[in-house]
Amino acid sequence: MDSRGIDRRTLLAGGATLAAVALAGCLEDDGDDVEPEPVVDAAESVEGETDPDAWREVETIRFDGWVGGWVGVEPDAIDRVENPTLVLVEGREYELTWENMDGVHHNVAFWDADREVVRDYATEGNEAEGKTETLVFEATPEMATYRCEYQQEGQVGDVEILENATDSDI
Repeated sequence: MDSRGIDRRTLLAGGATLAAVALAGCLEDDGDDVEPEPVVDAAESVEGETDPDAWREVETIRFDGWVGGWVGVEPDAIDRVENPTLVLVEGREYELTWENMDGVHHNVAFWDADREVVRDYATEGNEAEGKTETLVFEATPEMATYRCEYQQEGQVGDVEILENATDSDI
């Protein structure tokens, strides 16, 4: 035993016990089949409808912008869904409108896998509660995510691009 009253064996045993307890907490069944709760109170879910049929007639997308995440308003496939996945058809034009709900500065931009804005598809941004911005864009295969460039980790959702889809495919 050293002069501090703890020998090496006791220290190692205590560390191993602590590691085992921490690991047990990680492995515990925490209800993997239970959907995670949204961060934004206005949202009801974190999973929207990604079936291409649900996106057949979509041309307009609407979001509410909150610091904690985007909340879908339109189409029905994303209504009250936090940071929903957008299912877009390559080459089709869309109109995305978002409303500032909390008076914090937001914008929306489409990013590629390298975290670069695709074709300058981004709104200017605003911090006025109730103000809206609209972005008209063409869906391209480069689009990987949409996000607020000011709250990049909280306001972010995936983009699924349907390639070479014809009207009969969707």
